[in-house]
Amino acid sequence: MNINNEDIAKQHVRDLRQELERCRMATKLRSKRNEAAHAAAAVRTVEGKWKALLETIIVMGRRML
Repeated sequence: MNINNEDIAKQHVRDLRQELERCRMATKLRSKRNEAAHAAAAVRTVEGKWKALLETIIVMGRRML
């Protein structure tokens, strides 16, 4: 089998395109995962703030008794 420079170049271009597509897919997946993680963290932060506020109110109520 005789492979010339043009065939080698075409194969190299195909390999680069495949690698680019894999990188794009990985980037999309990573960004979706990061968005989900940030959203979940924001929800936990809000819940934590409400919980802290509720605890403060309960403590104040106990002091009044």
